[in-house]
Order: sequence, then C-alpha cells, then structure tokens
Amino acid sequence: MSTILAKNERYYPTQHSLLEPICVKVVLVAGAIGDYAAYAGIGSDEFVASNGDKISFDEAQIHFPIGLEREKYRD
Repeated sequence: MSTILAKNERYYPTQHSLLEPICVKVVLVAGAIGDYAAYAGIGSDEFVASNGDKISFDEAQIHFPIGLEREKYRD
C-alpha cells in the first residue's frame, strides 16, 4: 500500500451526461527511499496510486505547485 501525500481532483463534463461530470484525480505518492511520484487516473485515491499513469515532474507541478523537488521526483 502506497502512502498518499496529496491529491488533486478536477471534474470534467462528459458527452453523455453534462449533469454528472467525471472526476480525474492526481495523487502524489511517497516512495520507499524518500522520493515521490504522481499518478493520474479515475477511481479511488488508492486505485489511482497503484494503477494510474505516472506523470512527469513538469505536469506534477501543475497539480502540486508548492514544495515539489525535482531531485526527489521519480520520472
């Protein structure tokens, strides 16, 4: 089980239902050696942390603009 440090949620309309937007999450996950990475996906925080698509450091900074260090980020 990964340790989730932070999350960012954004809601987007879908073609089939403007009344029920879909939630896309990005979670920042701690690594075993003091590093971290961010993953994007749709589902629970835990699902996204373990099954989401890893995003680049530059994209992670958009979701978590304060405190990320490039040296600690796992690309």
